[in-house]
Amino acid sequence: MPAGCQPAGYQGTTARLSAKPRAVKPRGSMFSSPHTEMIKTIRWFLFFCCLVAPFSAGPVPCGAGETQELAPAVARKTGNPSVSPVRVPEPTLLEPAARVVDISDKLFVAFRWEPKGSPYQVWYYMFRLYRGHETAAVRQIYAKQVSALTPAVAISIDYFRDGESYTWSVVQVDAGPLFSEPAFATFRVVKK
Repeated sequence: MPAGCQPAGYQGTTARLSAKPRAVKPRGSMFSSPHTEMIKTIRWFLFFCCLVAPFSAGPVPCGAGETQELAPAVARKTGNPSVSPVRVPEPTLLEPAARVVDISDKLFVAFRWEPKGSPYQVWYYMFRLYRGHETAAVRQIYAKQVSALTPAVAISIDYFRDGESYTWSVVQVDAGPLFSEPAFATFRVVKK
């Protein structure tokens, strides 16, 4: 190599390699891995899957259109199509059992039910209270997600009017999540 073409600080071939300055990448940064691009691609793929998963319900069976709904309470325990479907049972409503409920000296009305089937498969219950005999959303006056450990709700008497009828319903949600059909009962309130 000509004498004028050597870089500044060049010590010749006898110099040790450690004496040369080298670029040091910071430790712990995401750019220090040789597989950085692959890791970034995997992270983006997982992020995209988490975003898209709720919207991909899978194939819709033939004939399931706008007029026909699929029953949410039916599930298969295995991937084998020859196995008959399993239904999530409706909970059994216990209280109030009477058609007329006197709330004159009470502070709240207690609602109780019990699971039908195995209580260990229940994730939670969906409790709803409606004014009147209809279970339409516009008639709903109270809704609560209830723990599987305490299948009961106490509602203040402020929600109730003398002489009016009320309908309450409970949906059992099992692992999956699989929903039962609603169990419901109607009663009339009396204040003396």
